[in-house]
Amino acid sequence: MSTSDSSSPRRREQQRAVDTKQAILRTALKEFAERGFEAASMRAIAEQSGLTHQLICYHFQSKEVLWQAVATLVYEELARGREALLAQSLPERAIDQLRQEFVAYFRFSIEQPHLHRFLLQRREGSQCEDRQDWLAQEFLRPHFGRVKPLIKAAQKSGDLPKGDPALLFYAVISLANTLAMMGADIAATTERAATDPKTVREFLKLMDALVFKR
Repeated sequence: MSTSDSSSPRRREQQRAVDTKQAILRTALKEFAERGFEAASMRAIAEQSGLTHQLICYHFQSKEVLWQAVATLVYEELARGREALLAQSLPERAIDQLRQEFVAYFRFSIEQPHLHRFLLQRREGSQCEDRQDWLAQEFLRPHFGRVKPLIKAAQKSGDLPKGDPALLFYAVISLANTLAMMGADIAATTERAATDPKTVREFLKLMDALVFKR
């Protein structure tokens, strides 16, 4: 028997394991996003994915471990969107690079609302501080560490106001969250859908004028 023939069953088994884990993660993402960490359950995730509770626990030993795996999936998705945008062009000016960061996160919040809801749900329930600390160590601090020099450069060039770069960063992030978080209020007040392409374009135009001086 050739080496390729003998390894084929192993490869198929490995691929099945990968597919199973991906199915679990996608189902868990929906459960955590809709119900939050406390209300979500491993058994509900097993039922929704058509898998056994035992198999879920085999791949992810606890709900906390599963939540961390889902969080990693979400941030990897966000990173892919950012990298795809940066691959189109890399502006020279710091303020324009910051705009690309903003647009990547803004598009993420609009185009993938279930992923965005998951990020917002992380603050509820017991041990939320532990989850927040884990996110800060794994994703939040590294990301801020990357954009902080851009913020300081844009401040130095006069393109952004002076002040604490961290506060400025989260002020811009809060603006990026506006349509995703306030969509129901916008619709009730104006009958405009937050996800309507025209609304999205107009919002970006306002942000360009307000923040990025375009």
